[in-house]
Amino acid sequence: MVHLTPSPLFQIRLENDSLTMHGSQSESVGCVLRGQLVLAITEPTKFKEIKLSFQGKSKVGWVDGGGIGQCYNNEEKILYQQDWKFLPASKQYHLLKPDNYHWEFELILPGTLPETIEGCQHGSVKYTLKAVAERHTFALNLHTHRKVTLVRSLLSGSLEYSQGAILANNWNNKIDYEFSLDSKVFSLGDKIPIRIKLRSSEKDLKVQEIICVFKEYITYTAGVNHKTDSKVIKIASENNFSRDVNSWYHLMEISIPNDSIYCLYDSQNDIICVKHRLKFYITFVDKVHSQRCELSAALSIMVTPDSYSSDNMNLPAYDENHLSKTYFEDALSDHSTTCHFVNSLYDVEEMNKLPSYRSIASLIPVPLTDSLLPPTYDATINGH
Repeated sequence: MVHLTPSPLFQIRLENDSLTMHGSQSESVGCVLRGQLVLAITEPTKFKEIKLSFQGKSKVGWVDGGGIGQCYNNEEKILYQQDWKFLPASKQYHLLKPDNYHWEFELILPGTLPETIEGCQHGSVKYTLKAVAERHTFALNLHTHRKVTLVRSLLSGSLEYSQGAILANNWNNKIDYEFSLDSKVFSLGDKIPIRIKLRSSEKDLKVQEIICVFKEYITYTAGVNHKTDSKVIKIASENNFSRDVNSWYHLMEISIPNDSIYCLYDSQNDIICVKHRLKFYITFVDKVHSQRCELSAALSIMVTPDSYSSDNMNLPAYDENHLSKTYFEDALSDHSTTCHFVNSLYDVEEMNKLPSYRSIASLIPVPLTDSLLPPTYDATINGH
């Protein structure tokens, strides 16, 4: 009977693959990425090298003009790079016995990094973890990767949360208008209530229709060149107005899609800038001369991720050197086997050296969302 050897399990596991930076690029203290690289093998295996890399990369590109005068603008940047070597390459292969192995890593990401931006036509900002376990010449290398999402939210005490938005003016000495919002900061899935006040100084000029358009503007930058695209996300309208009065007060509502596929978060950086506006178009009709005229105005708003409490806005203390309790599922009652993250520069350097085979053949913490590891070799032969 032929016994098939299970393929090695090779995974990147994270405490959280979506990280929040609180405050602008000049305000944020950054965030911390924590995780493990996990390897499970059921037979002695030779490895030349095992390494992990984290990379942030931006890409922008578009075409200007047409025909002979066509010009392609393109720029790619490496925004951040961090590499770990858990089994460094040497003249001889590293022989690992059958067991479950794990290597922990921790990375403090600066708050100046641009947040993740995907779904744009002409560019993106992405962050990715990639790991490679290089084997001998006639064996396939092991590869795994995992996406990391960086989002940015306002600080809880930011003035934007407490400030409303108002636009008031007079149009052609005929119409006094006012558009106002209680807040200019919203999240995906929110409804935006808009108060509209109109007063006509001419008794024959009446409101026929109000249209509100929620628009998204994306500006791409490649070198010294810029390109701005816009798209309509949502439209709301109202045309039920009394023709017997010269002043109107109307409450209008427009909803923000609850999916980042249809609406991106606001982003302020020098690569891809995302902004949002409410644009108003109000049609008036002169009852005497049967003429129509249109007033247009705009209000800027912000679309941000849900804000976090102030207790979560600081980097963890350096003595908090273990993953959160929910990350671990201890299968043994012996707490001496619990894995800890490094808490000194010396420990960081030690992580990049060849680990003791006995030290890394310990219990593998398994997040709830990941599949269970196979039993260790010793457990198998003992009938466990």
